[in-house]
Amino acid sequence: MIDASTVGNVTVTVAAYAERTDEIAVLDSLYTAADGHNFFPFRDKSHNLNHEDSIHLFENAIVANGHRLKATAHLGHDGSDQERIEAVQSAILVEELQTPEAIVILDGNEDKANRFGNAIRGISSAIPPIATCIQSELYYPTALLADLCASHLAHTIEHPRHCATVEPPAPISKEVYHNHWGKAYNSMVNSSHRVTTECLEQRRAETVSQRVCSWFEGYMGGGEPYSFEQSLQPIIRYVHENGYEELAMQLSEI
Repeated sequence: MIDASTVGNVTVTVAAYAERTDEIAVLDSLYTAADGHNFFPFRDKSHNLNHEDSIHLFENAIVANGHRLKATAHLGHDGSDQERIEAVQSAILVEELQTPEAIVILDGNEDKANRFGNAIRGISSAIPPIATCIQSELYYPTALLADLCASHLAHTIEHPRHCATVEPPAPISKEVYHNHWGKAYNSMVNSSHRVTTECLEQRRAETVSQRVCSWFEGYMGGGEPYSFEQSLQPIIRYVHENGYEELAMQLSEI
């Protein structure tokens, strides 16, 4: 999952990578990090938080999942627009992760997939499987993790020296990855290829319980509305059977 956040002139893009079976652990860690805050997965995202008042939530979520996160920062002042920066940073992170079999889920629509695909075409011999998910932070715990991390880093980084001291580190894209930046940026700007995305079913969920079901079934956000409510009991039972008794109890309160 990839997400980005811009605060002032600072844009931070974060890749949160996890196996599908790891998402219960990610969700559990987010509920734990949000304890004491009026913040709930599948309902809220980073924009619902005041950063200064919620620093412990951000930090706890990041510390619990530090091994799943990779970030890079752009400090502005070069005339690049945010969407292009995010696309190039996303391509750089995916290339650095070297996980060609993993599906890359982007927060957005087909335009975002095209920008990303054309950017990574400039630095990689193969384009990874790509899917898009509208408002992915509300559908997938790993996407929410990327959203929280990107927002926290964008609020925290005020000077280039901060990029190496934040957690996770967020190297400056144009400096540390300068060999990738120019190639990816030029490829994105000069290419007009339409990128093929994975044929994953999309459902536009309007309620928290619908989003929980969409996550569990592997649907992407978007498309036609979710037309009915499903019981969360099979999901709660599965979570409980996998040893997450407290998380199962929290889901039962939805």
